[in-house]
Amino acid sequence: MVRIKDIFQWIDSWAPFRFVESWDNCGLQVGNPESPATRVLVALDPASWVLREAQELGCQCVVTHHPLLFRPINSVRTDSWPGSIIRQALLSGISIIAAHTNLDAAPHGTNVQLKDLLGLDGIGPLDSEAVLCGDERYLGIGLVGLLPREVTLESLAARLNGALGGTVVRITGDLRKQITRVAVCTGSGGSLIGKVLASGAEVFVTGDLKYHDARFAEESGLAVIDIGHFASEKLVLEPFGDFLRSKAKSEGAELEVFVSTSETDPFKVVG
Repeated sequence: MVRIKDIFQWIDSWAPFRFVESWDNCGLQVGNPESPATRVLVALDPASWVLREAQELGCQCVVTHHPLLFRPINSVRTDSWPGSIIRQALLSGISIIAAHTNLDAAPHGTNVQLKDLLGLDGIGPLDSEAVLCGDERYLGIGLVGLLPREVTLESLAARLNGALGGTVVRITGDLRKQITRVAVCTGSGGSLIGKVLASGAEVFVTGDLKYHDARFAEESGLAVIDIGHFASEKLVLEPFGDFLRSKAKSEGAELEVFVSTSETDPFKVVG
């Protein structure tokens, strides 16, 4: 019988929780580690519709990238978020596990998925030196690498737009700029612009850039491709689900794994 603590330990073997940043909050956020589970749903966000999807699928566990409990809370009000989600999960018998910055920094995590989409070689960490932890390598938050061949900023952005299903792509910089060295950071990467500049990257592909960060990059001669927070991180969901399936199979455990189909980008484009 699979228990919630088993799922947690499997995740820990793929995206070690020791990789979690000091400001982050990951792990089992709702539920009992001893509770049994036969079905699990993988998603980006612990949203109400994701919990409903889990209920409809008969799941006892939801594994999300973004934490439900990120900052300390002073009360659990069930008439507002996040208390409403906690109530929904507890009443449905659903445990919630979050794998956030540990999944960003893992050898199979969010940034590696974006790197693979771009076909980057010669990969190195952007935010830290690679650290060997047993058989696992801590890659830090963000990566830098080389494209197989030089392309223009415009063609690289168009390629990302097509590969991500027509997501809205925002660009700063000269569209004719020739690009070889690329830095990537899924999610919100604005705080890493200084490190991107130091890396010698010609373009920074990230998911959630603020206006003033974009201006700073522009003034510094760094091109930026903002593919959106949701689009940059959804790439990891299928590989994450595949890992849990293969792990359950290798352990001889009966566990069905689903990837959420109810999630969409919260931003809509008009026109």
